[in-house]
Amino acid sequence: MNKQRFEGYLLVTDMDGTLLNSNKEISPENKQAIEMFVEHGGLFTLATGRITSSVKRFADQLPLNAPAILYNGAIIHDFATGVDVWQRTLGPSAGPILTRVMNRFPGVGVEIYCGSEPYFIRENQTTDHHRRVENFNRPVLDGFESLNEPWFKVLLAWDPERLDEVQSFMEETEDEQVTWVRSEAKYFEMLPSDATKGHALEHLVELTGIDMTKCMAMGDHLNDLEMIRRAGVGIAVANAHEALMSASNRSCCHHEEHAVADVIAWLDREVVSK
Repeated sequence: MNKQRFEGYLLVTDMDGTLLNSNKEISPENKQAIEMFVEHGGLFTLATGRITSSVKRFADQLPLNAPAILYNGAIIHDFATGVDVWQRTLGPSAGPILTRVMNRFPGVGVEIYCGSEPYFIRENQTTDHHRRVENFNRPVLDGFESLNEPWFKVLLAWDPERLDEVQSFMEETEDEQVTWVRSEAKYFEMLPSDATKGHALEHLVELTGIDMTKCMAMGDHLNDLEMIRRAGVGIAVANAHEALMSASNRSCCHHEEHAVADVIAWLDREVVSK
């Protein structure tokens, strides 16, 4: 068997709900399959809404050999060098848009992502839980006017039913300078207009020199949709949102059943070995 049988292939996977199980862990089965994939010539990386510091503890467990897509597509980061190799930031319209949302929905939680950690502008139970899980330490700010750093994204957090109202409101007042994505039922995110996971995937393919037809991308939620559409093989896990199921050209098992290992086994069995 060809020892470099995965050469020329790029596998990009979402983390939460795809690579990670419900305990936010990488299963031994997934880890072993990824190691085998890389050992035999494949390129492997991550695509997530998480920030650099949050991803690093997982990246350190894996043989990442391509830059990772972070902040839902606003940044491509090379963990091997510790350098951001590509980024997009929100423009001047982000502030007025956010003000409009906060005035209309006083209970929505707001996190602004710039610098090494998010700034918490308004808290609720959802942001409080997010802060504790990710161990973010910044205090709540009284407004965002003092933030001078470029914004990579804004995360709105609330109960899913109330966030549905926010999403409907923003769809009625659409702004071409930003993109909105529902990254989870409880998270609705404002991104730069040219910074989805799909946009970042196109740039990553250019960086790595991989043919897009040999790029496989896995995901579970709406923030993965543009990536799934652009990849040569867009793969929805069994627990994926129905929109991803419709857009993908392949599915795999549930994220609790070692979905990444399932995809690598399929590639080895049905594509490379034929």
